Amino acid sequence: MFDDTLLITYILSIVLFLGTPGPVTVLVVSASIKDGFGAGLRTVIGTNTASLILILLSFAIMRGVFSINEQALTWLAFVGAFYLLYFSIGVIKDKVNLQETIKENENKVTKKHFRDGFLIGISNPKDILFFIAFFPTFLDIYTANQTISMIVLVVVWVVMDYAILLGYSFFFSKINNERMVNIISKSSGIILLLVALYAIYKMGHELFF
Repeated sequence: MFDDTLLITYILSIVLFLGTPGPVTVLVVSASIKDGFGAGLRTVIGTNTASLILILLSFAIMRGVFSINEQALTWLAFVGAFYLLYFSIGVIKDKVNLQETIKENENKVTKKHFRDGFLIGISNPKDILFFIAFFPTFLDIYTANQTISMIVLVVVWVVMDYAILLGYSFFFSKINNERMVNIISKSSGIILLLVALYAIYKMGHELFF
C-alpha cells in the first residue's frame, strides 16, 4: 500500500528543507545558545505549532474547503516581516551573560520562547503556498487513501522537524564560552535582520509596485 520510494524522497526533501539554515533554525540556535536546551525545545514547539497550522490550512485549501486570497497573504507576510525586524534588533542588542542565564534557569525564570517561535513561524503565511505546491507531489504515498497519506505526511513532518531542530538546539546549548555565545547570538540576529529586510523589500514591492 505504501510507496516506499516516494516516502524516502519525501523524508530526504524534509531533511534538505529543514536542515538548510533559515529564520526558524537561526531562532532556535539563538534561544538555545543563550538560554539552554529547554529554551530551544520551547522555541521548536512554537515553530512546529505554527507549521502545523499552515499545513492544515494548505490541506483545507487543496480539499476546496475555502479559497485563498494571495494579496491578503502578502499583507500578512509584510506585517510579519516587521515583527521579524523588531525581534532581530532585540537579539543584536542583547548581551548574553552566562552566569545570569544559569541563575535564571535555576530560578525557573520562563521566557517567552514558545511565543517567539510561534510568531516567527506564523509570520510568513506565504508558507501556505509552499505547502500547497509541496504536498501534492507526495499525496500518493499511500495509494489506497489520500486522507491517510495526509496524516502520514504530517506525522513524518512533525517527527523530522523536531529531530532536526532539536539537534541544532542540543549542539548549540552545549557552548559555554561567553564570548563565542555572544558572537553566535549577534550573528544570528544579523541574519534574521537581513531576512526581515529582504522580506519587507520583496513584500513591499509586490504590494506597492
